[in-house]
Amino acid sequence: MSRPNDSGLGMVVALGVFILVVATWVFIPPATIRAAWMHERAEVHALAGEGEQRMFAESMGQLQQSMSRDFRAFLQDADAMGDGPLGNQGFSQWTRSRIEATWLWLGLVSYRLNILSGWLLPGIPLVIVAYLDGHYMREIRKYSFVAQSPIRHKLGIRVTWIVIIGLAGWLLVPVPVPALIAPFLTVSLAYSLWLWVSNLQKRL
Repeated sequence: MSRPNDSGLGMVVALGVFILVVATWVFIPPATIRAAWMHERAEVHALAGEGEQRMFAESMGQLQQSMSRDFRAFLQDADAMGDGPLGNQGFSQWTRSRIEATWLWLGLVSYRLNILSGWLLPGIPLVIVAYLDGHYMREIRKYSFVAQSPIRHKLGIRVTWIVIIGLAGWLLVPVPVPALIAPFLTVSLAYSLWLWVSNLQKRL
């Protein structure tokens, strides 16, 4: 049973995350995001070899096909803000840097999604097997004298939420993150799902 203030706490956390993301977007230099992307490319290339080149080309291809024309128009509008006697050169440069940061940030997210999709090929069967093992373990316990653990069940739920939040954070954070975080989160999700399902109460 959830506490009455759980929803209020969730709203506060969500608002805090939103403010943090907006503040990061306002102040982060494009070079920081570019450096994070290049750092992660080097790590993935050390693991995947030439496959990383295809992954990078796919990420950039998707980005250029979907938004290159729009972003080019945005950059022209930003440059136009600094023209003329009433133009504000400082604001024009800041706007241009925010457009570049947005482009690079979206590219970094797209690149990480491609990394995640590569790990999901072995990860999805692992999650399915973990769920089925937990389900049948619970079914066996329903007809035995083994007690279910509500503590482990609650731990499984919490770990699942932590993994989901960690996955969202990994996709969005514009700083270098170890390349092996994706398989670690996949394995953690499988374990937490097994812990959750295997300890469901017998009466459910």
